[in-house]
Amino acid sequence: MSRIEETFVVGRIDSVSAPTVNDQLLHSTGMVVRNQQAQVEILEGPLKGTKVVLPNEITDNPAYNISATPGREVILSVVKENNGKPEINIADYHRAPVLGILLIVFLVVFLYFGGKNGVKSLVGLLVGIGLIACVLLPLSNHGYNPLVIAAFICAAVTAATTFLVAGFSRKASAATLGTIGGVIISGIAADIVIRSAPLTGLATEEAQILRGSLLHQSPEFFSGLLAAGMLIGALGVIMDVAVSIASATWELAETDKSMSRAVLYQKGMNVGRDIMGTMTNTLILAYAGSALPLLLLMAQMPSIKLLNLDLVATEIAAALTGSLGLVCTIPLTAFASAHLMRGKDHKQASPPLETQIPLNAKEEEFEQLLWSNEPAGRGKGN
Repeated sequence: MSRIEETFVVGRIDSVSAPTVNDQLLHSTGMVVRNQQAQVEILEGPLKGTKVVLPNEITDNPAYNISATPGREVILSVVKENNGKPEINIADYHRAPVLGILLIVFLVVFLYFGGKNGVKSLVGLLVGIGLIACVLLPLSNHGYNPLVIAAFICAAVTAATTFLVAGFSRKASAATLGTIGGVIISGIAADIVIRSAPLTGLATEEAQILRGSLLHQSPEFFSGLLAAGMLIGALGVIMDVAVSIASATWELAETDKSMSRAVLYQKGMNVGRDIMGTMTNTLILAYAGSALPLLLLMAQMPSIKLLNLDLVATEIAAALTGSLGLVCTIPLTAFASAHLMRGKDHKQASPPLETQIPLNAKEEEFEQLLWSNEPAGRGKGN
């Protein structure tokens, strides 16, 4: 039985020949394919320093073309069969350096303007990425329900982020409770829509490729994976709303100790209503921006067919379930903030003792109390 090993290494294009049209393919199929030869130097691995000449095809479909220009780095596929002579092909662009530079710029700007809170937020982000990579993906590959795992991950990420940024305080607790409540509502709505519509979770090409490699999984697994994606996609915006409301309510509670829980709740709702429109727009526009090709395709279809396409219905369900969780987060966070920041209802505070005038005070005592409360620089003679 033959054994095939495939590895990927980085190469740099030294020179490229002029492209020529494949006449035979053009006459037989009508496809225009141009062939060129690229001299590539391998930059890493056992073949480091080796220069090879590789074919490169340029077709009518730019999605599968590699623009071979001198000096450009590419990813090379090295295939060995039974330890024989390797077969090398150009697989893709080497994009990691550009992404690395962008990441460094982001971190510098983020930490410069964010300060200590920026560092804490970054730690919370790394916790979320780590949980997705080390918990959600491995457990999902072993057949566990992705939606249940995603719900626990969302709760853990929320607690880690809010308590890191705001410390172990009532403000962080209120934001955590509001976020978890909003995420639970969003998850329940997503699960109901996926089951009722129904949505398969196989609308994208990536999901179909995954199904080909995970044939042992049931259709419910892919539906759960879709719901988990909706949940994680909405978590960031929901958390943002909850933290904003909890922070505003905390500042109001500290500024005016006489505010009752009912007043604090109403103030939190007022803040939430101002945030609601912009954040809902943020969530929906984020989905719309990532699906611009789909939107262009939508303009060419009858509406009845369009709205019932699995891919279109999936995007609409993701945007609406996330927005539903976001809106419900506002009253939940306002309620939690009001009750955590006020142990009991406060009545209107009495005036400070030094400004209170006894009912039985004599005239001299009255004048003395009055003068003692005059602003500085004013006295009996002024």
